[in-house]
Amino acid sequence: MVECPKDYKISRLIAKKLMGVILPEDEEKLNAWLEEDTKNKDLYRRILEVENFSVRDLYAKRLDVEHTWDVLEERLTGQRRCRFLFSFWQIGVAASVILLVGIGLYWGFNKKPKVQQVEMAAHVEMGGAKAILVTSRGDEIVLQDSSVQLITLGGGMVAKNDGVQVSYKENEGSGKENMLEYNTIRVPRGGEYKLFLSDNTEVFLNSDSEIRFPVKFGKEKRDVFLRGEAFFVVTKDASRPFVVNANDKMSVEVLGTQFNLQAYPDDAFVETTLNEGAVRVFNGKQGVKLRPDEQAVYDEGKFTVRKVDARSYSAWKEGRFMLLNHSLENIMTRLARWYNIDIFWENPEVKEYHFSGELARYEDFTEILRMLELATRVHFEIKDRTVFVRKIEQ
Repeated sequence: MVECPKDYKISRLIAKKLMGVILPEDEEKLNAWLEEDTKNKDLYRRILEVENFSVRDLYAKRLDVEHTWDVLEERLTGQRRCRFLFSFWQIGVAASVILLVGIGLYWGFNKKPKVQQVEMAAHVEMGGAKAILVTSRGDEIVLQDSSVQLITLGGGMVAKNDGVQVSYKENEGSGKENMLEYNTIRVPRGGEYKLFLSDNTEVFLNSDSEIRFPVKFGKEKRDVFLRGEAFFVVTKDASRPFVVNANDKMSVEVLGTQFNLQAYPDDAFVETTLNEGAVRVFNGKQGVKLRPDEQAVYDEGKFTVRKVDARSYSAWKEGRFMLLNHSLENIMTRLARWYNIDIFWENPEVKEYHFSGELARYEDFTEILRMLELATRVHFEIKDRTVFVRKIEQ
């Protein structure tokens, strides 16, 4: 049994508070704990960040906190690794809130892991700002350099790169050429980059993604072509709709809005999540309109629209992986793109283990694996740049 009675009692109080079943005398104890230390308040604030997870709320009203706590505490026996924040995999998202609170209290502020379970044979570095610009003439320019680069382009345009982002502007006094010239920005695995298009639209490019776009937009429309994942903040222009053509499967049309689009070639689906404004997602004769906090998934030739917390799907651009009942296969695919690693599944059935929680995108890779190991009976071993995943037998 893990010896941390005070912390687990506080965990139970916080869980009851989040579920709305706390008694007045317990709330007094919780408030007293919050006043003891600023670290306590900081932890509580971090826990509240997941309060509005829609999936968790589906379980909250029917959760038996006392019973669920006993079950989780029993399963924690002998587990002495991990820190805030990661959650359990089978009992439900609401139940997992209790576990993440307990782990956060005990390991996040008070203890350091005593046992390192992840076997390492190589250091895996986190991703960073890097990309390649391919001009209309086929020239390839590395954009990850920290020095400022001014790149002269066709149509009287210039691209300015500072090592983190690249922006397209028109040279003053340049000729007004109407012929469209296209550039491509490729972000490799383990990379990210920010782009300002000629109309000042912002594009945040995720790992293993590329976007093809006109150096300067024409008078009638603004078409770009995406493979991978990007978050768009589109400059409004009623006379020229902005259209993202996603992986040759579907398109998203907007006037001015913010949305996330995931369209990796090796995924069967294309996913559009709207943060602000309005968009029309279409493929051939099919089409749907989205409102904020709605998501359209195009899979097997049809659209499905669902209500979501849009911020969780674009949290990657702020350095966070938000997990809402994600499968281990989905999680490892995302980690593989960001850390530029390969995954080998020794036991394919573990792909279907599901998790909810939050991971720091700029976290040390082995720390993330330790969190996953605590949450279920899975073991990871790193050899060169390959992560071997195997099930731990009972």
